[in-house]
Amino acid sequence: MRTVFMNDIGRAFIKGTHYPNYSTVDLILRKPEPPIELPVPEGAQVTKLPDPKKVKVPKVPVTDIISTWEPSAFLARSSITLPELSALLWYTQGFRVRVNESLVLKNVPSTGSRYPIETYFVAGEVEGLASGLYRYIPSSHSVLTIREDSNLPVEFGTASMNFKVVTRAAVTFLWAGVPYRSTWALGDRGYRCVLIEAGHTCQELIMIAGCFGYDVQPIDIFHDDLITQIAGLDPETQWPVYLAAVGNRQREI
Repeated sequence: MRTVFMNDIGRAFIKGTHYPNYSTVDLILRKPEPPIELPVPEGAQVTKLPDPKKVKVPKVPVTDIISTWEPSAFLARSSITLPELSALLWYTQGFRVRVNESLVLKNVPSTGSRYPIETYFVAGEVEGLASGLYRYIPSSHSVLTIREDSNLPVEFGTASMNFKVVTRAAVTFLWAGVPYRSTWALGDRGYRCVLIEAGHTCQELIMIAGCFGYDVQPIDIFHDDLITQIAGLDPETQWPVYLAAVGNRQREI
């Protein structure tokens, strides 16, 4: 009996994202390059984060973080400080070097330095921030308040199908893909790059959060439409790719 490794959807994705025909790529066609981050609405509430280079990050062997990570069925009630959040955001998607208006270098790999990921997060217990939904602005290392609402961790917990994790987490990250940043330069191959970079970003979060003694629970199974609606994503240009809850694992006594 023949073993079927991929169904039609899987085969279509692999075939459709083969190495691009550059004659059809918008970069070659000289179409305008998409911006490296989403714009900040006029009059929006923006909070400047502490300088990440002044945040003292505990030095922990990377082997210790890797060897002790494990999935969490649920978290204890958790909180983090604003300087710690500043470090988590900067090490995962902050601008380390800005070459010019369209070229930056971050702390995670990105094919062609296209960086097609936007970082949103739900603050549960973050010192100095009201409970609610925020978007990270790498260029100014600040956060944009989208919606203050103490019920958001519950809504996000339901939409993520990880109620006992998300509702108790200090913060839950949502990485949304903006595929045109990658497909503009790489054609349909760029869709693979969005998924790969989300994985790089989550692994970076596990590493830096582990230095502060926090646990990270990646979440890749969720209600796409609900997450899109709660986060206010534009479904024509963005889609939710990956979530990760940060807090302290509840240990068995």
